Parts: sequence; C-alpha cells; structure tokens
Amino acid sequence: MKYMIHSCDARKWYVDKYLVPSMIEQGINEDDIYVYNDDKHEGNLVSWVVSCHVAYEMWGECNVWHLQDDVIICSKFKERTEQLEEDKTKIICAFTTLYDDGRNPGLKGAKDHMWYSFPCIRIHSRVTKLFAEWCDLYVWRDGQFGYYVRNKKGDDFVFRVYIESYFPNEPVLNLVPNLIDHVDWIVGGSTVNRSRQKQGREIRSIYWLKEDEHLVEELERRVAENEHF
Repeated sequence: MKYMIHSCDARKWYVDKYLVPSMIEQGINEDDIYVYNDDKHEGNLVSWVVSCHVAYEMWGECNVWHLQDDVIICSKFKERTEQLEEDKTKIICAFTTLYDDGRNPGLKGAKDHMWYSFPCIRIHSRVTKLFAEWCDLYVWRDGQFGYYVRNKKGDDFVFRVYIESYFPNEPVLNLVPNLIDHVDWIVGGSTVNRSRQKQGREIRSIYWLKEDEHLVEELERRVAENEHF
C-alpha cells in the first residue's frame, strides 16, 4: 500500500512540514509516501494524469491512497487505511462535503453516485494507468473536455466521467467516517477556486469525527503562530 500526495509550489511548505510528518508520526513508512509536486505549473488536470503514470511506473499494480495538499488526516488514518487493504474494492472514496451531500455511503456502483473524493481516495494503480492512457488518447483533443483542459482543472470530474462511462457498475466504497478533513482556509485558501476563497466558504467533510476536531484547531493555532513553519 502506497500514499501519493498531490502538491503544488504554493502548498509544498504545508506538505513537507505538517502533512508528511503527521503521516510518519502515525507509523507510515516514509518510503511508502511520494509527493508529486506540480513544479512545472501544469495545473490539476495535467499533473493528475502525469502522476497516474508515475504511480504505476514506481509501484506497479497496488492500491494507492491519493491525498491533496490541503487536507488533514484523522487520528487513526494509518490504522484505517491498513484495515482496508484487504478490501478488494478498486475505488474507495474517503471524503465528501455538503456539495456532494453524502448520498449513498457504503458500497455502490460508480453511477449510483461516486463521491467527488479527490482530497482522499484510494484507487488501484491499474485503474489510474488505464485512465491516464485514455486521457492521452482522447481528453486533450476532445472538445467536451476543452473547458477543463484550458483552465487546467477538473481532474476529479474527468476521472469520474471515465469511470462512469467505461466501468459504470464498478463497485465504489463511499467511506464513513471520512479519513481526512479539508483545511484549505488554514493553509492559504483554494489555489483553484479563487471565488470560494473570496467568499470565505469552508468546504469541509460532513463525516469528520468530532473527536478529531481538535486536530484542526491545533493546526489552525500552529499556522497562526507560525509554529514550525
């Protein structure tokens, strides 16, 4: 089992000084964590596709937990991801918000409402490899994806279109409680949806355990005090 963190230059400080250390503190082997940093500023969509190729080249066929660079992990993240290792489901969604409304927790087919879960999602590397190959063949020159290609975003949307189109009955596990919470407002605001940042909207997990809320509060305090950053 491997963990890939998808980062950008604006958030690399947080990944290096908080997110990765928090994973190591729980006992995750540092060698099993890889930070894919979009240092070429290719944007979410391109960097996601490239990282899918990288994951398969590095690790072969295995389960990979993908995390974005503006999340905080729950107190039992390592334990819970390891417990799920025996689960044969190829896609496990471990984050959802009020905008996805949390419909259909549990095991469902992809078209039965797979969560937009890119802040934390487990995908077997064979699936992401096939997805990346499909993108290279079709997405970059297919007009229906033109808006996302031009604006360098929509990685979660394009992936979901692929799964729902080619594997509509693929079992997808929508996991409750969620394994992470979204803390972009603490670490600088959204780097993609600037309008949300201006409106001060916090897009948080609706299945984040109350017992872990102190972790968010502690992170907020540390960042405010510039502690260790």
